[in-house]
Amino acid sequence: MGETTVSPQQRRNYYFIIISTISMQITASTIYMVFPLFFAAIGLTKGESGLLISIGTFAGILSSVAAGLLSNRFGRKKILVLGTLLYTIVFFIFNSVGNSFSALMISRFIAGIGFYIMPVMVTTMAADIFPPGERGKAMGLFSAAGGIGSLIGPLISPLLINGNDYSTYFLFSGGFVAVSAVMMLIFVKETLQKEKMLSEKNASKGFKIDVPGFIKSVRGLGVVVGVFLVAVLIYRTGLTMIDPFMSLFLEDVIHIDLSQVSYVFATRALTTIIFSPLAGILVDKSGSKIAVLLGVFLSIIDLIGFTIPGGFLWMVALNLLYGITWALTMTAMTTLMADLLSPSMRGFGLGIQSAISQQSSTLGSLFSGFIIDAYGFNLVFYLAAAFCVVTLGFIQVFVPEPRNRVKV
Repeated sequence: MGETTVSPQQRRNYYFIIISTISMQITASTIYMVFPLFFAAIGLTKGESGLLISIGTFAGILSSVAAGLLSNRFGRKKILVLGTLLYTIVFFIFNSVGNSFSALMISRFIAGIGFYIMPVMVTTMAADIFPPGERGKAMGLFSAAGGIGSLIGPLISPLLINGNDYSTYFLFSGGFVAVSAVMMLIFVKETLQKEKMLSEKNASKGFKIDVPGFIKSVRGLGVVVGVFLVAVLIYRTGLTMIDPFMSLFLEDVIHIDLSQVSYVFATRALTTIIFSPLAGILVDKSGSKIAVLLGVFLSIIDLIGFTIPGGFLWMVALNLLYGITWALTMTAMTTLMADLLSPSMRGFGLGIQSAISQQSSTLGSLFSGFIIDAYGFNLVFYLAAAFCVVTLGFIQVFVPEPRNRVKV
């Protein structure tokens, strides 16, 4: 399969896409750090915090699948902008609802719908623009943008929080993401060819909920893709048992303050920035499967490390390794998925992958809060490591390296 040429205009468009989503990455990176502390400050248990985290990721399941399907009909840009606007509005809602649990649940649901459209659209637009031999670098750039957001977010969030007053944080976040929406409207160009968009629109005239058609689309992904999605679900469920409660773990168990917590999160993000481009190069040269396996193996080591007693510097070291594993696995998993899919199934397939990731986040954060309340943090770290072992076996045995991957 020959490589297609990517024009300078297409590359520039992808850079605009990445730049315009950084504010979303920055604010999202603060959620797992700030929200558990915010929920604790208003008197919620870890189990209740898990429910609030999980409702947002559950909403992401719906929006991820819908975004993939709707973008094939109406274009990637329109759906991306819609998600960004929804995500923007939620921060202003958060600032006005106070500590009402039901209002927080609704707000988190809307936030999940808006935010989780973004990764589906960015990865789909990258796959629209770049041929297989360059997708690893493109996905790596997106991961690096997430790393930049995860570096900046934790460092500035303590400056926006005054004791138990989070108003400045919410207002700043809402305004910052609004800038992204404006940038998308002005600078980002549509990546889906008009002919394909018109074909999808014509096919969807008289649209209705078509359950048999949806099932047929799922089957059309193929057995290998199905197994890979199961592996992604298992892996992400393990990680998301930990992520929503890391800031509480650092404060309650390691006994470090908010400033040190922010440095730990920033350390993780810095390694993601550095290693995401390298991960993209590794994927393009060695293949996406081997990069996924390496990343998951390192995750096992990292998770077990958190059960070993240590202080601030030990947490920094473990989060350095976490950043490396995140760069490898997220870049390689998305690239592997894009390569396994045919162009006609790409938007739908990547939407399903994102939905699977969000479902895992729902399961992980929903149950881990109650496990931590009852048994402590170490059990959750061991369970997450066990999930990674299962993931390794699934991918090694059942998922081949895509045939269309061109090594450069």
